[in-house]
Parts: sequence; C-alpha cells; structure tokens
Amino acid sequence: MTGRAGARKPGDWDLTGKRVLITGAAGAFGSAAMEQFRGRGAQVIGLDLEKTDDILECDLTRPEQIPLAVGEAISRLGGLDLLINNAGIGVPGLAGEAPDAVARKVIEVNLFAGWGVTAAALPELRANRGRVIFVASGLAYVNLPLAASYLVSKRAIDTYADALRLENGRLIDVSVIYPGYVRTPIHDASLARGVDLGMFLPAETVGQVVRTIVNVAAAKRPPRNRASTRGTGLGVAIARHLPSVADRVVRLRTNQQRRKGGLGELAEKLGKL
Repeated sequence: MTGRAGARKPGDWDLTGKRVLITGAAGAFGSAAMEQFRGRGAQVIGLDLEKTDDILECDLTRPEQIPLAVGEAISRLGGLDLLINNAGIGVPGLAGEAPDAVARKVIEVNLFAGWGVTAAALPELRANRGRVIFVASGLAYVNLPLAASYLVSKRAIDTYADALRLENGRLIDVSVIYPGYVRTPIHDASLARGVDLGMFLPAETVGQVVRTIVNVAAAKRPPRNRASTRGTGLGVAIARHLPSVADRVVRLRTNQQRRKGGLGELAEKLGKL
C-alpha cells in the first residue's frame, strides 16, 4: 500500500520525528503501517521472526527475547513515543476440546506477547508520555464457533489494555483497534481446514485497517476504542450491548454454512446451534 494515511489535521499529535515500534512488522498490517508512518515523518523499527534492515528478529513466544529486542529498538530509535502491538495469529479450534500446543501458541502471541512487549517498553513510554495501540479484532466481542483460542486472546488483550490504561492513564494513552475480516495470511490455517471466518464479519481491506491505526496514533485525543469500519463498529456494538441478538445471527449463519458444507472438517464435531 502506498500514499499517505490522511492529511494532518490542526491539533493532531504530529507524527514527524516520532519514534515508533511495531510488532508483527513483516505481516500485511505491519509492513503497510511501517510505510505509512514513515510517510508521515516518523522513525520506525519493527519486530518479527525474520530480520531485515528495519526489522529486528524476535520470537514473541520466547519471553526472554522480548526485553532484549525492545531495548535494541529503543536504542536504535533514540527513545520511544509509540508502540503498536500488531502481531497476531489465528487457527480454528473448538471450545469443548482441551487446549493443545497450537491453542496455547495463539494465546501466547495474541495476548502475552503484547503484554510482554508493553512491559518492556513501558518505562520509556511513560517517560515520553507516549502511546500504545493494540490491534485486536471485531471478534473480541462478536463470538463465533470454531475459533475459541483466537476469541479468548482478543478479548483478553482488550481487557489488558483497559488495565494498562487505568494504571497509567495520566502518563500514556492506550487505544484498541477492532479490524473486521481482512483476507490476509492469518486466515490460511482456518481456510486450509475448510473454515472461512469471513462469513461472520464485514470484509475490509488492509488499507482501511492501517488508516485507522495511523489516524488513531495521530489523534490529538486518541480514542479508547475504534473499529476500522462502521460496519465492524456496528457489529461490535451489537455484540457488546445486545449479545443475544448477535448470538442468533451467528447461529443462523453457522447453520447456513453447515448446510452448504462450509465448516470443513470441524463440522462433524459441532452440534447444530
């Protein structure tokens, strides 16, 4: 994705010269976000599994690697003003099955990695009155079958952000972004098993999500929560305030997909909703 993420508005938090750290920097959202922040004049370093000139190698499932990688990023940037916890993975799985190594890895990456990176970066962020953005998902609140570990991890990181905001609200700003369904490699594992999670959330583009991240980062008063499109925002609002309505919609769509053979190998393990 190229181009600016939206013109700067009077009173915005000027991103020029801001020092930014992004996790999951080699992925669809992360790589596009790095480009957009640079286009706004920010200095950007990423964390991911593979090293490049502007991405530091860090396995976020290895807690002992996180403080070292964050420290190196802060050293190279000369400080830190903005942390974007973007790294995430997702695989299908039933809530009625015991959590296996794959389910635990989902929660490790989607919850504990963001927690660990934030903790390592927090002294520098507090010193600079910085900002933290968590890229969660509309599925933090829109519950659906076949994705238990992903749902748990995204709801949990949203709650962690609330706790972080409460404890540090006078020194840092904390925001959570809820993307809808974007066809990126994060869904490859589900699609390989015949499960298409796109039937539950509005389709979005990488550009819409990244523009939301950048706009929230640059806001004079960053919002507590922000969906990347109105459609996803409506879905999250219904799920939070009218959960029984959201559940009925999900049941209807799930049973429709079952009749079409759209739930893959997990359909036999899932009862009629």
